[in-house]
Amino acid sequence: MKVLAEDIISNWVEIYAEKQLRYDKVRTLLPLIQEVELSKEFAEIDSIKNWANDPNNQELKEAALRDGEEFRTRFSDNSFFIALNKNNNYYYHDDEVKKLGIDSYRYTLDPNKPEDAWFYSIMKINLSVHLNVNPDVELGVVKLWSDVLIRKGNEILGVVGTGLDLSNFLDQMVEKQDIYSAIFFTNYEGSIQLHQEEALIDYASITKQSEDKKLIFQILDDEGSKAKLRNVFQLAKETPNSVKTAIVYKNDIRELASVIYIPEIDWFQVNFIDVDYFLPWTEFFSLFFVFLISLIIALIVTYLMIKLIVTKPIKELDDSVCALKRNKILEPKINKRAGLEIKNLVSHYKEMSDSILEYQNKLEEKVEERTKALSLLSQLDPLTSLYNRRGIELYLNEYMRQWNVSKQAFSIINIDINDFKLVNDKYGHFVGDEVLKEIANYLKSTLLGKGEVSRWGGDEFIITIKHLESHTFSSLLDQLINDSRSLILKLKNQELVITFSVGCTSIKENDTIESMLNRADKDMYSMKFSDN
Repeated sequence: MKVLAEDIISNWVEIYAEKQLRYDKVRTLLPLIQEVELSKEFAEIDSIKNWANDPNNQELKEAALRDGEEFRTRFSDNSFFIALNKNNNYYYHDDEVKKLGIDSYRYTLDPNKPEDAWFYSIMKINLSVHLNVNPDVELGVVKLWSDVLIRKGNEILGVVGTGLDLSNFLDQMVEKQDIYSAIFFTNYEGSIQLHQEEALIDYASITKQSEDKKLIFQILDDEGSKAKLRNVFQLAKETPNSVKTAIVYKNDIRELASVIYIPEIDWFQVNFIDVDYFLPWTEFFSLFFVFLISLIIALIVTYLMIKLIVTKPIKELDDSVCALKRNKILEPKINKRAGLEIKNLVSHYKEMSDSILEYQNKLEEKVEERTKALSLLSQLDPLTSLYNRRGIELYLNEYMRQWNVSKQAFSIINIDINDFKLVNDKYGHFVGDEVLKEIANYLKSTLLGKGEVSRWGGDEFIITIKHLESHTFSSLLDQLINDSRSLILKLKNQELVITFSVGCTSIKENDTIESMLNRADKDMYSMKFSDN
């Protein structure tokens, strides 16, 4: 009976650990994963790549920092850093830099300084994405850094990224910490990257020798437990986002170690749960005594009582646990003759299983909501709320697929604002942004939902429209060409006359998206130069 009860409760603890581990992963790391994705996008900005390739060019530097300032507010910490490989300069930009109007340059990296070794190590081992908990001596801060390489083909031009304040991040972890478990985040070799106790964190682990690192295996009691945990790490790495478990001993306590590998940030999440906490042996003492006396009195009667009072209810509970493991609800059917201890155990189980299912439902809803929001956000231009390049390319690919399947014709219209730089120079970037918003509103109102409009980049817009009705495309193009000569925009107390150039093309046999975009672009420039 003891073995059966322990097996049931151990199975339940494994299920609980798996549910809690997935919940903790999304709750704790979703903001961090979002920062990594933003850092990847930041590293792909053309002006930053151009500057990194020619770091002594002042004009390229100003353009890169200007684009960085526009991007900066998308990071949670409102800050970013740029470290360039060709001159070893390190730049850091945040609210204080903007407020004081000072240069973002902070210092020059030195390969001989231990505190700068992270920069050269990342480039040496060619880590495209790296998360690092590291104190910056020059800046006087300790942050959880998101590092991404700047690349031009196979050449590494530098490192960019952002940082999250470590204290705030750990405070959120402690505040939301589950009382039954202790969460660790480690890298591939077991160096502790995050934990609610800062003293356990292995700062700047990428630059340390193995004997100097703070590894998660070091907190276990014996070599057998360490070997089990290393094996679980290997199994988790082979099956990302799948939970693997092992029983280990930590601080003389038998604990269940649950491990999941998170490929988005190349980290492992490890939870330790005290198994004995869930084994209420005191509930069984009186029942064991009754069984012993009953066995002496009558073996047959005892056998029947055990089957009726204990074995059958436990089997019901075991079936319910197995059903819960498959995300199904099967309420145990406990008869009136079942023992009080069994009833208490079932009651505790029901409370905990309800809590698990509630956590799971809430988690799935939040994950679905955040996934949809992030997907939509990644396809929209933050200034004009139009589709960005990524968003419109999804439509272009779908249009091209429909053309290849059913010859559903479509056209691309390229629109470029004339002399937009003069507007920025004369009235400032704020007015320039307002002009872009007004042009976006004009295009949406002109299109009236008959196609898709996007901001392709800078002051260039792309419209895609299907040839569902022959006159729709022609009338739209005529209106755009007529309005392109003198579109009057009212901004505050002034009116601006904005002109723009229009180019268009329709799908032809053997066309590709690139060939269509090139024709529309050439057609637009033909109009622009003819006006000049």
